[in-house]
Amino acid sequence: MPLTPELENIINILNEGKTICLLAPSFPVDFAYPQIVIDLKGIGFTKVVELTYAAKMINMHYHELIKKDPTKQWICTNCPTVVKYITNKYPQHKDKLIDIASPMVIMSRFVKKAYEQSEGVPQGGKYWPDRKTVFVWPCLAKKMEAKESGDVDEAITFKELQQIFDHYKENNIPYKEFSFDVTESGDADFDKFYNDYTKVFPLTGAVADTLHYRDVLSPDQVLVVDEIKHLDAALDYMEKNPNIKFLDPLSCPGGCIGWPWIISLAPTEERVKKIKAYRDHCKKNKMGSKEGKAEYMDGVDFDNKII
Repeated sequence: MPLTPELENIINILNEGKTICLLAPSFPVDFAYPQIVIDLKGIGFTKVVELTYAAKMINMHYHELIKKDPTKQWICTNCPTVVKYITNKYPQHKDKLIDIASPMVIMSRFVKKAYEQSEGVPQGGKYWPDRKTVFVWPCLAKKMEAKESGDVDEAITFKELQQIFDHYKENNIPYKEFSFDVTESGDADFDKFYNDYTKVFPLTGAVADTLHYRDVLSPDQVLVVDEIKHLDAALDYMEKNPNIKFLDPLSCPGGCIGWPWIISLAPTEERVKKIKAYRDHCKKNKMGSKEGKAEYMDGVDFDNKII
C-alpha cells in the first residue's frame, strides 16, 4: 500500500539524519521491546527517547501546585481530548485545568532546549536544538496538540509507524547504520533519561497512582475517570463535592491503550498486563541507571498552550 504524503514527509525527515523519536509509553501494547528501539533507529531516528522523564517532572509540578493550594480543585491536562472537551463544553471548569503541558510537549521542549549545552552528560545530554522531534502514539488528538503547541514537529500513530515499517520491508529498503547503548541485560537501550514508575502513564488512573499525593491529599479527594461518556458525570460530581480536589481523566477506555488507532485487538486487560510487564522488566534489569535529574529540566517552559 502506498504511503500517504504525510508519511512520505516523515521518511524525508528521517533521511535528513537529525530526528528524535518521542515514543509514547503505550508502545508495549503494539511493539516488542527491545526490537522497537532497533527498528526505529533502523529507519533513521538518530535518537529514541521515552516520555517517562517528562512524566516524572510533570508529577513533581502537579504536586507542588496542589501543595501550594490544597483547597483548590484541579484537573489533569495530559489528555488533549479532555482539555478541548472541558474548554468547549464546560467553560466554568476551565480554571481547574492545570496549566502544565503534556509529557509529549514537555519532552520535546526538553530535548530541544536542555540539550543546547555541550556533550557533557551532567548538563543534560547529547542532543541539539536543530533536531526535529516526531511523536509516536496511538491517538489522533495528539496530532492536533502537537500542531497547536508548536513544540513537536510531527506526530504519527502506531498504525502509521507500522505502515512505515511495512514500506521498508515490502520495498527491501535496508536499515540505516546506527548505534545504541546496551542495558545490563544486553538489550538495546533507549537514549537517556528513564523513570520506571511513570511507565504506567497511559493507564487509567496512572497519574493519580504515581503522584505521591498522600502528604497533601487523602484518597477520597482524588477522582479517576476514563471515556468521554463518563466525564460529564465526573465533572458534575466534582462540582457538587468540593472535597474532590484532583480529577485524573483520560478520554479512552482503559486510558491511552484504548484508542482506536492501537493496532492490537487484545482486550483491555491484556493491554494493561503488557504495560505493567514492561515496567517490571525495566525495574528488574535496572534500566533506570540513566534516570534524569530534576535540575536537567531547569529553564524548560511547562506552560500548556492548548488551554
